[in-house]
Amino acid sequence: MKTFSAAILVGGYMVLAFGVAAQAAQLPAKPPPAKPAVVVPQTTTTTDYNPAQGFPDRNGRFSAMLVVVPQQELSQFAKPSGEGRQLSRVNRAEAGAVLAIKLLYTGLKADKNGNGEVTYDVQVYQPDGTLYAGSDYHHLAGSRGPIGDGQAVYDNRDKVVLIQFEPQDKPGIYTIKATARDEVAQLAVPLQTQVELLAVSPVSAQSAPAVTAAPTAAVPKSKKKHRRKHRR
Repeated sequence: MKTFSAAILVGGYMVLAFGVAAQAAQLPAKPPPAKPAVVVPQTTTTTDYNPAQGFPDRNGRFSAMLVVVPQQELSQFAKPSGEGRQLSRVNRAEAGAVLAIKLLYTGLKADKNGNGEVTYDVQVYQPDGTLYAGSDYHHLAGSRGPIGDGQAVYDNRDKVVLIQFEPQDKPGIYTIKATARDEVAQLAVPLQTQVELLAVSPVSAQSAPAVTAAPTAAVPKSKKKHRRKHRR
């Protein structure tokens, strides 16, 4: 019976989210999330960051980027803003490798108290286009706190979805869709990326799982004067 080995990293502690069989009867019932009053642009291109304009995927001043990285590279996001941060974007992986879904965003709007808030949705789709084992997350906490002018680059460090494919999963292209949402400005940006799950071979089954990364991409640096406030 298929399982979806995903977890949410909450404040440094791992909380199992879908480590059970994907059967509706085994999952707690929850009401569908209310649809926010937002305008979603029809674009899902994820490319590079421009300090003057933000990310290409945008809605007004709010822009975002979706990347999949090896779990061990989550430590890059804990570096001081003055240090360079390098990420290996995963585009191919073997069963067993643990991958982290990260959202980066900028151009937030502050509320009357000077705080910004971002939530996000994530879905993972199998090569045949069906939802992968119930992987349908809504309104996860991305970040919340003082943002100054909102032009620093923030990320979803409050909750990070981790995926670990299993040997019985179908090889092929898995599509990850996300929506980053500026809750104060009521703006949303749709995002999309793909990871190819490689077929299990007798040789790879006896060795450690591997991932193949696209060319290393530099993570834009946050403005130093906002770093301490953002990480509370």
